[in-house]
Amino acid sequence: MEGILRKLQKEATGNKYKAIKDHCAMAIEVLETPEGVTKILPYQLREKCLFPLQLALESKNTKLAQHALAGMQKLLADDRFVSVETDSDERQLLNQMLNAVKVTPSLHEDLQVEVMKVLLCITYTSTFDLNGSSVLKIAELCIETYVSSCHQRSINTAVRATLSQMLSDLTLQLRQKQDSPNTEIQEALLEFRSQESGPSVESLCDDVVSVLTVLCDKLQAVVNENHPLQLLYLECILSMLSSSSPALNVHKGFMDLIWKQLCPALVVILGNPVHDKTITSAHNNICVDSDCHSTGVADQGRGSACSSTAPALSGPVARTIYYIAAELVRLMGSVESMRPVLQSLYH
Repeated sequence: MEGILRKLQKEATGNKYKAIKDHCAMAIEVLETPEGVTKILPYQLREKCLFPLQLALESKNTKLAQHALAGMQKLLADDRFVSVETDSDERQLLNQMLNAVKVTPSLHEDLQVEVMKVLLCITYTSTFDLNGSSVLKIAELCIETYVSSCHQRSINTAVRATLSQMLSDLTLQLRQKQDSPNTEIQEALLEFRSQESGPSVESLCDDVVSVLTVLCDKLQAVVNENHPLQLLYLECILSMLSSSSPALNVHKGFMDLIWKQLCPALVVILGNPVHDKTITSAHNNICVDSDCHSTGVADQGRGSACSSTAPALSGPVARTIYYIAAELVRLMGSVESMRPVLQSLYH
């Protein structure tokens, strides 16, 4: 860490970057004083080292920003900065890091890609608590960055990969607990070792459902637009569903979310077959349009007609919805009460 700060201090020449130079010197002094690191709390040490890195990232100087991001990577790998956290929210590693990189949406795309790597590294630090709240905080910055630069292929790919990995990790954590044998017995034993027990199956279920709920809310907000965010939210939802266990179907919140929000949103995006001008009846080959019966294809019976063209939406969006539909059958197909809504989606 000291080496990165020295490089940054050397590069920060001129009055314009005086604050960066001065704060680097202060951080180096604390790190190199033997009693300094032992007397200062980890959150205070992070604060002192992150501030010059934040200033460098916000400086609009590419070289300084690159040093800053390298420093953030070093900080996450250094035991002096990563500790078991009992601090208030603003003093925790995740929130300090997110504050340091809040300028990301306005950075150059190459730097944005590097920030995405840093965000993913945070989730792999030994003390990071992978829960719904922390995942949503990181996701919010990813989405803001995506909105600002979605026309750039590199950041488009980086944001999608970061979100997919993080959301998959959250649901896989739950799946491993749900699918392991004697889960209840294991949890009862672990209650006596609370420092090792980690989150319970129930709290993990709640976290997964809370994140999915936010994603479904965001999807519904862009459901009638051909917006780049539509595909991003669909892919996020697919990442979570494909990593989930069928055991999740006993969670009432999950079931409610699927039939009340997700499936109706997917139906809207796909379009209503009754109003589709290309629907042709298998019985009489007459196109169903505004002059035909108001009941559309229903007068021939469900499934008796088909469209001669693909739905009027982009290929990637359609493909993602089809994958989601398949995952919903895997997860919810055995639940009798869920079949009508799944049939409506498939119809």
